[in-house]
Amino acid sequence: MDATTGIPPAVTEETGPFWAAAGEGRLVVERCSSCGAESFPPRGVCRACRARTTEPAEITGRGRVYSFTVNHQRWLPGLEVPYAVVLVEFPGRPGVRVAGRIRGCAPEETAIGMPVAIGFEPGPGGCAIPSFLAVAEGAGP
Repeated sequence: MDATTGIPPAVTEETGPFWAAAGEGRLVVERCSSCGAESFPPRGVCRACRARTTEPAEITGRGRVYSFTVNHQRWLPGLEVPYAVVLVEFPGRPGVRVAGRIRGCAPEETAIGMPVAIGFEPGPGGCAIPSFLAVAEGAGP
C-alpha cells in the first residue's frame, strides 16, 4: 500500500519537533517539563497542568492496538482499500495513544490487543508518517 496519497500535514511550531523526529525514524510525544505528563498529538500546552513548557519524549519498543477501524471507502483517487488504521498505546505511557496505518497483516486480521512495532513510511509531501508493523505475540524485541 502506498501512503503517499493524501494531504501533507501542517507543520507548525507545536508539531515541528514531531515531524522532524518522524523524518529521522523516531516517534516522539510531548512531555510537560513542569508536571511530567505526556500527551499526543503535540499542542504546545500540557493537557494536565496547562503549562507551556513541553519537550519531545521519544517512545521506543512495542505498543498494543487499543482500537482500530478498517476503511473500505476510497476517499481519494489512487487510495487503495481496504486498509486498517490503528490507535496504539504504549506500556508506561498512560493516556498516550498514536494513530497510524498497520502493515504486516491483512486489514481483517487486525485485532485489539495485538502487539505492534513502531515504524514510518513515506507520506504525502515527502513527510514520514507513523505506521505500525504487526508482530507475532511473544516475538523478540
